[in-house]
Amino acid sequence: MNHDLTLWQLFFRIVERGSLTTAGTLAYEQMRLLLNEMDGILRDISNKSLAGKIKITAPVNFGERYATQWLTLFQHQNPDITFDLVLSDSCLDIRQEGIDLAIRIGELPASRLVAKKLGNMLGVLCASPSYLLKHGTPKHPQDLSYHKAIIYSLHQHISSTRLQLFRAHEVKQVELSGNFYLNNVGAIYQAVCHGVGIHAGPAWLFNEAIQSGQLIRLLPDWQLPALPVHLLRMKSHYVPHRISVLMDWIALCWQKEASLLSLN
Repeated sequence: MNHDLTLWQLFFRIVERGSLTTAGTLAYEQMRLLLNEMDGILRDISNKSLAGKIKITAPVNFGERYATQWLTLFQHQNPDITFDLVLSDSCLDIRQEGIDLAIRIGELPASRLVAKKLGNMLGVLCASPSYLLKHGTPKHPQDLSYHKAIIYSLHQHISSTRLQLFRAHEVKQVELSGNFYLNNVGAIYQAVCHGVGIHAGPAWLFNEAIQSGQLIRLLPDWQLPALPVHLLRMKSHYVPHRISVLMDWIALCWQKEASLLSLN
């Protein structure tokens, strides 16, 4: 066999010679996945060092702040790795988009994907001093229902306006009155800083502004539910070595990222 010709290329040439029935198309798709796995095994055997392309997706602002840095450091150590990083706040279809790994924030819907939990993302409730000067500072969770709220409109599996807070054995649920809906975390940050309203969002995004006094943390005795963060991949009998090593690397980077592990 010509070493430059992969198993997949051979199979593709055979298929090109004729049309496929519906059953044939299904068999073709299954065979394509199988041959890609086999081809990956052969590549891993022939390559002692990590090499190849990895397509990964992450939420936009989280990807800008963390994932890009993590992948850059990984590539410095493994220069034969090629990354295709897709930043999107939508849950892209991993199979259809040919994605190897996905970083997802929030509760996961039922699926056949393999999930590796990285940890929990802490949340914080905050507002700008100018907003609080004009509208007052909430002293109790129920006060929040009388305030203007900036709402993240891309919540997938939870209500975007219903807020839950915890303190010891107490649990309070508040229905927020949204007056500004945004589908981008960075834009939400700007809106909060400009005094548009209050917001409950990821602590890593607001911690620096809270520490500098640009924003004020609200109801510090109460906690927001932590959001789980997972790495997702397709279920497969064979996982390329470069993928498994990268998953371990991202998990290690998460554990070393202090801004993801504390509220302030």
